[in-house]
Amino acid sequence: MQDQSRPATGYPYPYPYPNQPVTSTNGYPPPNTTGGAAPYPYQNHNPYNAPQPNPRAILLRRLFIIFMAFLLILGLILFIFFLIVRPQLPDVYLNSLSVSNFNASNNKVSGNWEFQVQFRNPNSKMSLYYDSVLCGLYYNRESLSETRLQPFDQGKKDQMVVNGTLSVSGTYVDSRLVDSIGKERSDKASVEFDLRMFSSVTFRYGAFRRRRYVTVYCNDVAVGVPVSSGSGKMGGSVKRCKSL
Repeated sequence: MQDQSRPATGYPYPYPYPNQPVTSTNGYPPPNTTGGAAPYPYQNHNPYNAPQPNPRAILLRRLFIIFMAFLLILGLILFIFFLIVRPQLPDVYLNSLSVSNFNASNNKVSGNWEFQVQFRNPNSKMSLYYDSVLCGLYYNRESLSETRLQPFDQGKKDQMVVNGTLSVSGTYVDSRLVDSIGKERSDKASVEFDLRMFSSVTFRYGAFRRRRYVTVYCNDVAVGVPVSSGSGKMGGSVKRCKSL
């Protein structure tokens, strides 16, 4: 007698196997009739329906690349130019500094200073033009007098001597400044002054122009001025100043 709980041999199983996708008679999944997501997502391979790049973004990207390339080329040209030309600051020497009618008392300072400065252009390929040369006389960083020199040109490897005068007539200063000057005169028979020059210098090489401000420091210049005399001059030889 045949067991009723077992299916008859030769007939298909009445239910599909679990976890096995149901296929249609032609071997493809049946169409989705429930309105939900399809078992296999649809992929659009049409290139005309793909998202197109923004033309504005492409233009900005190209302009940025061109601008960066321009800066790189310009920087390379300037680097080669300065490597060949190598602009150098002028060399400045204080040849002499003298004072007459010098007096420091009662919180006042008076005197007439005369100086001679030598400018040397160390550049063999560039000429220099000095505009608005301002000279100042200082003592312990305190300004005593100022004067302006006439603008001048300087050729390649050229040297030029410039003379100037600084005058102080009863200028009021702090009492500590007068005491310091008096102590120096009594101890050393000299007074140390600072001469500084500020100028706008233009470096010229053909059509090339480069302008920069140059400051010249001639510090701690000892001028022999004993207490018994109101006149004196710079001691020692020519003093080289510092250009920045």
